[in-house]
Amino acid sequence: MKTIEDWVADLASGDGVVRDQARKHLVAKRGPDVVRALIGELVDPRKRVRWEAAKALTEIGDPVAALPLVHAMTDSDDEVAWLAAEGVASLGDIGLTAVLSGIARDCGSLEYCKVAHHCLKVFRKLGQHEDVIAPVMSALEGYEPKLSAPVAAYRALQELKVGVAAQ
Repeated sequence: MKTIEDWVADLASGDGVVRDQARKHLVAKRGPDVVRALIGELVDPRKRVRWEAAKALTEIGDPVAALPLVHAMTDSDDEVAWLAAEGVASLGDIGLTAVLSGIARDCGSLEYCKVAHHCLKVFRKLGQHEDVIAPVMSALEGYEPKLSAPVAAYRALQELKVGVAAQ
């Protein structure tokens, strides 16, 4: 019988069917040990492993993965970064808080700004916190997103905190 480590190792296989089966087994098993192992694979030097880990974490939907997925939004490979952004968006309010925190802290590259914008578009499509997201999206679309987006994200985080306190 295969262990979590065996399934994680299979994410590096050159055979797409083996990778797909490994991801499906890990998603079905879930749990903190699986999530922890997959988070560790988000920094693997091989793109396919990072992609598979991001995909599995997205499918599992554990909030523990929110910040690691935000970090993966800075991945050098666009496919991994965009998949991580979609994974963050799938986490609902926890994902929104995580991506806004990421924008507020680390919006140093235009590539990250584009990926963060993609993540917020997914939230908008889901109809979640559109009034809070709109100013951040405008800042990301603006002339100097690296300067204006962190401020807009910080304000959005403050609005979310006030909204939570008011409920």
